[in-house]
Amino acid sequence: MNSRFMHSIILTWGFIFALFLGMQAFSFAPAARAQTNDNARIAGRLSEYSPLNAPLLTRASRGEAVRDVQAVLQWLGFYDGAIDGIYGPKTASAVTAFQRSQRLVGDGRVGTLTWQALRSNIPPVRRRF
Repeated sequence: MNSRFMHSIILTWGFIFALFLGMQAFSFAPAARAQTNDNARIAGRLSEYSPLNAPLLTRASRGEAVRDVQAVLQWLGFYDGAIDGIYGPKTASAVTAFQRSQRLVGDGRVGTLTWQALRSNIPPVRRRF
C-alpha cells in the first residue's frame, strides 16, 4: 500500500480515537461505593455496640469506639474532621449537633440514648436475592 494512504488512515483513526477519549469522563478519584455497601459498612460498625453495654464516650476518650462514632457522624453529615479515634472538640461539637437533631440533651457525651439514636439513624441494609 501507499505510504501516504497508510499515514492518512492512521492519522484519521488517531483523530477519531482522540475525540472519543476526549468525550469520556476521567477521574483519578476512587469510584464511589454503592449506597448499600456504605449502609452495610456503617451499620456493621455500630452493630457491636448495644446501647446497654456500649462505652460512655466523653472528651478525651480514645479508641475504636470513638473512631466508629466519628465515622457514623461523618456519614450522617455531622462531622467533617479526621477519623482518628480521639474525642476532641470537633467530635464533641458533632455529637452535640447530632443529639440536638434527635431532640436529646446536647451534652456532647455518647451515652445510652445517643448510642440508640446513632443505631436507629442508619438506614436498613437491603439485600438482593
